[in-house]
Amino acid sequence: MIFKTITLNNLFSYYGTHDFDLSPNPDGHRNIVIIMGRNGLGKTSFLNSVKLLFGGVTKDLTASVQRGSVTQPKSFVLGHKDWWGILNQKARAEKNMQCSIKAVLLDSSNQEIHISRCWDLSNDNYYDQLEIQAPRKPLLKGDTAQQYLSELLPLDYIPFFFFDAEEIGYLAEANRNQTIEKMELLLNIRPADNIKTVVRELRREYQKDAMDAQAREAHTKAEHRLEELHLHLETLQQAQEEIDADIEAQEDALNDTRRKMRNLTGTGSIEKNARLEENKRQLEKQQAEALSDISTAFEHDAFLRLNADLALQAMHVAETCAFSKGNEMSELIHSLKDELTEIFNKPPYPNTRLTTAQANFYQERIAKLIDARDISNDEEQALFVLDTGRARKLANFFAAYQPEQNPANELFHRLNNAIAASQEIVDIDDELQTVSQLSDENKVDLKKLEYDEEAIQNHLLNQRVESERLKQEQHITGRELTKAESAINISQAQVKNALKARDRLTLLDNMLALLDAYKQKIKARKRNSVEQAFNRHLHELLDSNQLIAEVKINDSFALSYHGKSGEIIPMSSLSAGMKQLCATALLWALKEAADRQLPVVIDTPLGRIDKRHQDNLLEKYYPNAGSQVILLPTDSELDERKRELLAPYIYREYLLHNIDGNSTTVEPITSRQEVNHG
Repeated sequence: MIFKTITLNNLFSYYGTHDFDLSPNPDGHRNIVIIMGRNGLGKTSFLNSVKLLFGGVTKDLTASVQRGSVTQPKSFVLGHKDWWGILNQKARAEKNMQCSIKAVLLDSSNQEIHISRCWDLSNDNYYDQLEIQAPRKPLLKGDTAQQYLSELLPLDYIPFFFFDAEEIGYLAEANRNQTIEKMELLLNIRPADNIKTVVRELRREYQKDAMDAQAREAHTKAEHRLEELHLHLETLQQAQEEIDADIEAQEDALNDTRRKMRNLTGTGSIEKNARLEENKRQLEKQQAEALSDISTAFEHDAFLRLNADLALQAMHVAETCAFSKGNEMSELIHSLKDELTEIFNKPPYPNTRLTTAQANFYQERIAKLIDARDISNDEEQALFVLDTGRARKLANFFAAYQPEQNPANELFHRLNNAIAASQEIVDIDDELQTVSQLSDENKVDLKKLEYDEEAIQNHLLNQRVESERLKQEQHITGRELTKAESAINISQAQVKNALKARDRLTLLDNMLALLDAYKQKIKARKRNSVEQAFNRHLHELLDSNQLIAEVKINDSFALSYHGKSGEIIPMSSLSAGMKQLCATALLWALKEAADRQLPVVIDTPLGRIDKRHQDNLLEKYYPNAGSQVILLPTDSELDERKRELLAPYIYREYLLHNIDGNSTTVEPITSRQEVNHG
């Protein structure tokens, strides 16, 4: 199976409709298509579009949005604050919410298979519409169409045939359960496990049929509990893998940051300096808080706290005003004078009403009589006179500032704290003198690195705490699983009492043993084949390598690398480029062992590889990687010299342009003179 055409419409960076004619070369000797462009012009958009065509929104695609976080399928399609979604941004701005990828495939009989996966994102709809027109079949849609696609290219095959060469280094380890399971699927080993699963299910049904009603109910509950625990454990294990991957990445970032800091300071005392800087920040914070409290106090009542004797005198004066009988009588008399106007000027009036002059005369006469009764004595000689209510409030206010309350102690305590913090800051600055002698530019760089270090350390601490929590929960769940399995085994043992069931169970047990033996035999044969091909291709690609003498694959398909003396080489000893070459050799070996004729799409095909090994890839691997190989290089990866190495195998070339970053255009190249990398 190969591609004949691929058509992208408003997908990722491709604005509008763009066709790629990938029809095979008539002579059949050329198998490579080059789609070249600089970074950000649309190569990754092409790769992700092909993945969408076959698998829809898979976990591998959603995980690629942002490392260490989980993006839901709806957010992957529609977008969120950190991700634009699959719709081209110019199309979205024009309210055109339709996007699609279509392809025409040629099967082994050279018959066409038409595939279309479309989206209409109006009203936040994120579901796709999949349609397939295949030879001798009616129009396939939805789940039926996806099942047909999975037969052409199973979802677990996608990472082995459509990939970014810079990101396949993890395959060089190939010791994760998920990776091993995908390798077994690719090598057609998993079907034996699938049959075993069906046989085990049939065996459980026979056991349940042989039990009485009560035992059957208990067994069903135990099975449900076991299934829940398995699902929970898988969720925890997935979360653990994500956390561990993030911790590894953050530790690398922390080591890199500290290396840069050491290079700046020229000493090994970076940890001490960081500790001193942290102490200085805490002291400055304490000093600022103390000075702020003192400043606030001087805006309010500091002068009273510092003059307690004055506050005592003021309180005595206020108390004198508050409890003076003369003052109380005087207030009463003045209140009577205030009422005189209302007595003469407000109804009801007497039958014979007084004239205005008469009313004023009597008001003045009465006021003079009241004034004559006023008690002024020595209060008129006082510094000031207050009414009783205000005087009492003032006396209570001054009571809090009496000498016996020691009101100034808190101010002195804050001041001493500020002075002590200031002295300690001076001492720390002396210790940091070596850092202060750096250039202004280096100081700025060092400050930024210290901030990055603190942020990474905080993140690492949180992730490690979460990792330990997940490990503990996995341990607890594992114990519960053991108990649940034990309970199921006990209930299943009751089946042995039924003779009819026993015969059937014996037959199924023999079948399971036979399947185990068959799987082991297949695995051994495939393992030997992959191991031999892996070593052969690895030495073809790494012809200057003196580190790896042999790669071994155990019965579980876990890889180990060995030196000339047979010693195991740690993965940490391999560079990123070497891991990429090892992964490429493994993919080559797996393709040969799987014997599946499928197209291969590779982004960043030369990645971090050095010149000599790049030539090995171009001359030995890519011409043999598949019946159709679509390479997505940058112009720096595939210059004229390297292109000449591939020239005998190239049958089609395209150049990508993207002026504004949101509208990739596709230019067919008919001759090398037309290519303009500028």
